[in-house]
Amino acid sequence: MLLPGQSPLHSTSDMLHPYSYTHSNGSKASISNISISIQSTTDPGTSRGRHLHGRPEAGPTPRAAARGISRIASRPPSRPTSRSRSRAHSQTPLRSVIDLPLPNSVTAPSTDSRRSVALPVGDVAQHTPETIPPISLPHGAREDIWPILVIPRYDSYATVSPRRTEWQLPAVTTEFPLENMPPDWVGYTHPEGRLYFHNPLKRIYTDTDVRDPKLLSILERFSAQIDEMVYERGLVLPPDHDLVLFLEWREISQNGYNWIYYFVDHSSRTLFWVDDYDPLTDLFMDEVDALNCPYDISTSVAIPGHIELYPHGREIPEDVWTELSGMLLFADLDVTTSMTTTVTYRAEEVHRMLAMAKSAKSVEKTVYATVVVARLMATFTRQRWLNCYGQTHARLGRDQSVYNSPKPRRTLLIRLFAPLFWNAPDVHLRGLEKIFIDGIIAVVPWGTFIGKLQNEWQEFVLYATVLLNANVAFLAIPSVDNGPNDITAAQISSYLSIITSVGSILLGLLLIRQHRVKAKETADDANAFLRSRKHKMLGLETLAIIYSLPYAMLMWGMVTFLVAFSFECFKNSDKAAVFATAAAWIAVAFLVGWTIYTGWEGGETSVWERQRQLVLRIYEHVPEHVRSGLAKMHDKNKQALRTLSAQAQMLQTKVQTYVRMRSLSLPHMNDPPTTDGSSRVPSV
Repeated sequence: MLLPGQSPLHSTSDMLHPYSYTHSNGSKASISNISISIQSTTDPGTSRGRHLHGRPEAGPTPRAAARGISRIASRPPSRPTSRSRSRAHSQTPLRSVIDLPLPNSVTAPSTDSRRSVALPVGDVAQHTPETIPPISLPHGAREDIWPILVIPRYDSYATVSPRRTEWQLPAVTTEFPLENMPPDWVGYTHPEGRLYFHNPLKRIYTDTDVRDPKLLSILERFSAQIDEMVYERGLVLPPDHDLVLFLEWREISQNGYNWIYYFVDHSSRTLFWVDDYDPLTDLFMDEVDALNCPYDISTSVAIPGHIELYPHGREIPEDVWTELSGMLLFADLDVTTSMTTTVTYRAEEVHRMLAMAKSAKSVEKTVYATVVVARLMATFTRQRWLNCYGQTHARLGRDQSVYNSPKPRRTLLIRLFAPLFWNAPDVHLRGLEKIFIDGIIAVVPWGTFIGKLQNEWQEFVLYATVLLNANVAFLAIPSVDNGPNDITAAQISSYLSIITSVGSILLGLLLIRQHRVKAKETADDANAFLRSRKHKMLGLETLAIIYSLPYAMLMWGMVTFLVAFSFECFKNSDKAAVFATAAAWIAVAFLVGWTIYTGWEGGETSVWERQRQLVLRIYEHVPEHVRSGLAKMHDKNKQALRTLSAQAQMLQTKVQTYVRMRSLSLPHMNDPPTTDGSSRVPSV
């Protein structure tokens, strides 16, 4: 079996010395040597582009994505790390490589500790709480220890040699306990299947196999060093606390480990450390900016992740059940009533979670219920953290940015291509920016966005195929083809239509295959994809332009086909046919232009507003003396217009008065007409 702390990539001489399992049978005790090693699921040093707060050859912290359930991913880290910010302070020079002791120098595990022990409830309560007196530890060169937020269990996993050892099962064997367990250590099996170890007396949890004497010796030194630091600094640890130790294998340095740890206080449900620790150096913390005080990180140092990793010996308190039920009920309401909810699960998924919580309540005394509750709490705690829960600037909608950074202006690239590609790049860019707010992306909006695009690309491929057939049929018309030496304008336009149609088909098929073969089903995959396509200067504009190519090519194929058809129609000598066709074309062109204008009006701002903003931007670059002259000219024009308006009003009043007075002073207005039919009204 390959255990934490060993790489399978090394040769036999580079690996740790194998240790023995003693198996008893009816005839004799056989000793089997099993090699111990570990392999990493990720490439250390390259995952996410950085190391965890400066640990040499450190891997990334585990995420929900390691279990395949990631729903939300955040932007890439940008804050530089510093090794000295999180390193334990030692009075003597520190070493970064551990020299493993030889097998004959391994000491027995000590039960002494300087920590005040308060045992957890559960199946380890057979130990009576007691205060362990301090012991004198040998003074020597201390090792580097590294505070951490989450143990990287899912970044490394154990493997076992395929060789079978010789052993037999004794008769009437009904119990199968763990063998070679050191004193005071208990092994537990996680519901996922991973074996981990617990020392109830020292209150230590670890994934490192303590059955290996060499690894156990390192853990004892690790624990003793932390006890010595607590004693020297006069620190008072909470009564209900646990210590988690982990030996992180270093791939390059043979037989070397990073010593990483954290404490957990179950009464306050938070993590803590005995070092002065800057948690912002951790990758998990680097997902959110504007962390100005310890209160800002209170959401991220909660312990659901610890309870999920080490559930044995812990029962879920009643207030946790109540809080989880309230969180799920509110999430169910928010995802049902809000289109921009920050909940990253669909309504049916939240319903299932609520049903899981209720089912877990019925078996709350089991470790499975503990893991279910802890994982649900950890999932929603992470979402709260990314959305700045508890802050005045908390994100209330997933399309809302919590930072006051200026919105990047469109570059010249998309300003040129947007009109040429029928405004499709601008539409796709707005969609990408809405689902990639502050470098955070959720599965639900991303899946909806990319699903709509795939359906559109399929339709464009079908339409382009139909248009290609139409062009082939059009070129087969005898009046269009005048022979190889006489190529008409209609033929040239049809050729262009064929080229753009084929381009639309090819681009559509390529994009569909890219997003089907390499599906971005998790938030981490989508985040990595968008991050790799995001340019420093152009942002996501290039990706938006690529997504719009099948539509743009199809539209230009349709336009060129219509042009070819128009050439064929207007070369007719019949004037009636030409006039009728021209009238139809004018009507269609007007409707198409109206539709395009309405589509652009449906954007974030209207066409007239964009023109006004463009004029204002141009006016800002005009010199001050020119602006003052324009302002004076504008004032003069306004005054002249007012004068002309007043004069026109006066003239209109005079004309109306004159007409009215003349109509009142005309004689014989009511006299009957003369016998000859003439009027007595004199001419004016």
